[in-house]
Amino acid sequence: MLPIHFILCGIISILLQVFLLREIAPVFHGNEFTIAIVLANWLFASAFANFTAHKKLQIQTGNIVIFFLCLIISVIFSFVFIRSANLISPTSITDGFSLKFSLILSLIVIFPVSFFINLIFSLFVTNSKFSILNIFYNIGIIAGGIICSFYMSSFLTAVIIAIIISLIFCDLIILCDGIFLKILMFISLCLIIYTAFNYTDKFEKKTIHNNYKTAESVDISYFANQQYIWTKTKGEDAFYNNGVLNFAFPSPTIFEDEDFAHLAILHHTNPENLLLIGGIRYLSSIVKYKFNEIDYLEPDKVIIEKLKQNIYAINEVFNDERIHTYSLNIRDFFKVNNKQYDVILIGLDLPINTNINRFYTKDFFEIAKQHLTDDGFIALKLPGNLVYWDELMSKLNSSVYYTLKNVFENVQIIPGTQNILVATKYKIPYRLHLKKRLQHVQGSTFVLSKYYVDEKMDTQKTKWLKFQLEKVSKKKLINTDKIQKTMIYSIMYWQSKFSPFLAKFLQTVINYSYIFFLIPVILFFLPRHIHKITSFIAGASDVWVQMVCFWAFQIYAGHIYKWFGILIAIFVAGNILGIISCRFNKPKVNKLFAQSEIAYLLWIILCVVAIKTDFLNWFNILIFLFGTGILSGWQFEEILKIYSHVRDTASQMKIYASNSLGGAFAAILGGAFLIPVWGIEKSLMFILFLKFLTFSWWKYYKKNEL
Repeated sequence: MLPIHFILCGIISILLQVFLLREIAPVFHGNEFTIAIVLANWLFASAFANFTAHKKLQIQTGNIVIFFLCLIISVIFSFVFIRSANLISPTSITDGFSLKFSLILSLIVIFPVSFFINLIFSLFVTNSKFSILNIFYNIGIIAGGIICSFYMSSFLTAVIIAIIISLIFCDLIILCDGIFLKILMFISLCLIIYTAFNYTDKFEKKTIHNNYKTAESVDISYFANQQYIWTKTKGEDAFYNNGVLNFAFPSPTIFEDEDFAHLAILHHTNPENLLLIGGIRYLSSIVKYKFNEIDYLEPDKVIIEKLKQNIYAINEVFNDERIHTYSLNIRDFFKVNNKQYDVILIGLDLPINTNINRFYTKDFFEIAKQHLTDDGFIALKLPGNLVYWDELMSKLNSSVYYTLKNVFENVQIIPGTQNILVATKYKIPYRLHLKKRLQHVQGSTFVLSKYYVDEKMDTQKTKWLKFQLEKVSKKKLINTDKIQKTMIYSIMYWQSKFSPFLAKFLQTVINYSYIFFLIPVILFFLPRHIHKITSFIAGASDVWVQMVCFWAFQIYAGHIYKWFGILIAIFVAGNILGIISCRFNKPKVNKLFAQSEIAYLLWIILCVVAIKTDFLNWFNILIFLFGTGILSGWQFEEILKIYSHVRDTASQMKIYASNSLGGAFAAILGGAFLIPVWGIEKSLMFILFLKFLTFSWWKYYKKNEL
């Protein structure tokens, strides 16, 4: 029955990771740091569980039941604790939490869940059958990953928790001795199923209301594992996507909304068609112009449907026959649509994650430029301030301003509480022309008038703002898909509201990040723990490359939260193949391990070449992920063989724990900090350096017969 137990453990593990990922994502406002934080805490707890299991805990029915019950309690506690974050934090989830609070919150909710499931896994592992049992565990992860991505991405979290608890009771029925215990577990399973069918919806809404206390009613749904919240408060409707306010009616920012929509459109003499990317709240202003066609691109189609169902005014806007809606990845949209636009508006919020940052990069602007008419304009907005302008805000605005100037011939910036950036390959019109065109729509606006335009686009204000931007070096602030400067500065700007010290700390990490190259050099001089350090570096390399693939996938394909289970499944499938192929090889273990190191080095070089030659797409990323999984399984199996030769009586759990610690190190340091700071290309160079050191290390000790 052990194979079934390990398969169930694998399924439960990936379901738990997806549950934690989708619930913690709103805490980080949808930033991909969520993935790094979840994996780092998960692997850290896994290492601790493996170390605990190494202390020879007794495999008794009583212990098994206790550990499983602790797992169930941990899952429910984590769910309720995340949903109650507003009650223990001085800020609201809609404003965001400080990074410090978010990290503590993540550790509290992830560690116990990961600890108990990995402890249950480790208890039944024997040294002689470790690899075989690990294969069954990985098969479970593959099955769970596929199910999560294809069938469960729209399930309520309470339903997923009910499924997890049901699987835990199924596993208990398999493992427990005695007919009485089996009957008891079966009755518990039936109760869970009954509760899931009758009370999960109420439980879901009751818990989420803790984070939206001021709302009179809260409705929750999921799409592609992203959380969507609809609230009603004193006649105001609000719609949140992963904790970020996406739309409110009546809009609290109606003046800023009109500024952006009207001032951008008025730059064109006679616009006939327009493309709006996100920002559904701008449509009510856009339809006032005599466009022939208005294309609205919203990658998450559920947003449109939700707003149309709940807001009559929005539904009326979409009844306009000129509006055509699309739910595609922006790069795919431009591939299938060769239309050229007079105006392209990027109506998205602050780019604090890769998904939004993709619309603020040099790569995107170059594509958008090809889809603009000769006298067409592209416009976007960023945070601004007319009173106090600090260095951080300068860097944030400069990273986009100079990226636009790198692509377009002319760029205009309009200062205010939000800065409006307008770029064109044509010429920027004079303020006089904008005021003349405003006359046609002025009667239907709230505050726009020729005097307001004069005040908004005052020459002295514009000169002052450009002077602030010029203080920052132009060369280092070009935002690209591979090096996401704007996203980093957006996160720092967002976090500066909670702690100015934290923003300075992040800036220090960026400035001195290359000091981390000393870490592998220090490890190089610890020969006493050669096997554990090798396992640590192998785990770090594997997870680091995984994180690079996750970031790249989000850049080139999007919907990382929906496909997270599949991405893990692809890596694990490669892992299984690597383990199996290694078990059939008979050469000396040292020789085979050296070959695996050479193969890993060549694989990283191939990945770097693919990035440099712009050969990246979602399919190639999946190939890199699968290939890394093969090398990971191959190397881990070889390390276990070598360790069993020199430490016959030692538990292989030590190697597994070292591998998990290495993975946790790579997830938190690489995925949460250095990969977005360095970019995916330089991050791979770090792994290349790391693996070259371990290869040189083993060659040296093999030569000296140590």
